[in-house]
Amino acid sequence: MGKTACFCLLAGSIALSSARLAAAQSNDAAAAEVLFTEGRKALDEKRYDEACRKFAESEHLEPAVGTLMNLATCEEKLGKLASAWQHWKEAIAAMRKDDDRVSFARGRVEELEKKLPRLTVVLEPGGDARVFRDEVELGSASRGVGLPVDPGSHSITVRAAGRLPSTVTVSIAEGEQKRVEVRPGAVDPAAGAAGTRSRTLGWVVGGAGVVGIGVGAATSIILAGKKSTVQAECPNNACTPAGLDAANSGKSLLVVNAVAWVVGAVGLGVGGYLLLAPGPRPVTTGLAVSASPGGAGLSYRGSF
Repeated sequence: MGKTACFCLLAGSIALSSARLAAAQSNDAAAAEVLFTEGRKALDEKRYDEACRKFAESEHLEPAVGTLMNLATCEEKLGKLASAWQHWKEAIAAMRKDDDRVSFARGRVEELEKKLPRLTVVLEPGGDARVFRDEVELGSASRGVGLPVDPGSHSITVRAAGRLPSTVTVSIAEGEQKRVEVRPGAVDPAAGAAGTRSRTLGWVVGGAGVVGIGVGAATSIILAGKKSTVQAECPNNACTPAGLDAANSGKSLLVVNAVAWVVGAVGLGVGGYLLLAPGPRPVTTGLAVSASPGGAGLSYRGSF
């Protein structure tokens, strides 16, 4: 077996061991049993909020069908119909087909489906925006679809680059179906000003890049001439005064040429990014060039 195959087997073994260790760490049967018992007691005493918290934590520590069913029951008591409906369905999916509890659970699902409120959220066409229902993001596939929600008040927030957040509050009752259309908020003045400064900086930096490319091209042509002079005036490493002058000036030009090409490449790249990237860009940036007889350097400071 080759080294590559051995490495792959070792990596797979490590990944599997890590997954098993994580599962073992997340399961605590003893704690889950205690929480389940306390949850049952709270449910019997009609302390539904506490019961739901106990059952939810017990289910997290050690998933079990009975825990899911009790969690769904106390959520029904609290009027959290969508949550209860989902947990009843999860319980059914986890049961064997011959489980005596299946028919009861299906009955609860059917009963809840008659009462479930459904809220349809529609984003107006155009633009790139993110939509959140109660801080849970609704992807494009979720928009325009009547999704189950708990009865009560729900906040729909639209967030878009360069726009202020737009929030709509919707109240929906048991069994009700509602459709709400949302759109991005007004243009954010601060974002607009930042975008303008960013574009201005983009033109400045990009212009410096164009100058750098020009200087680099010009000095490259001059360097080619200097090289030809050195080759002609320094036969057998013995240079005439003209050859020595060409060699010395060529060394200085090499530094200028290197800095010019670097400035040109970085300037065009950063300037293009600031001009073309969507949304406001940060404008706290800096471009520094250093040159010495031993070489040249360029540094850029900023964040994107």
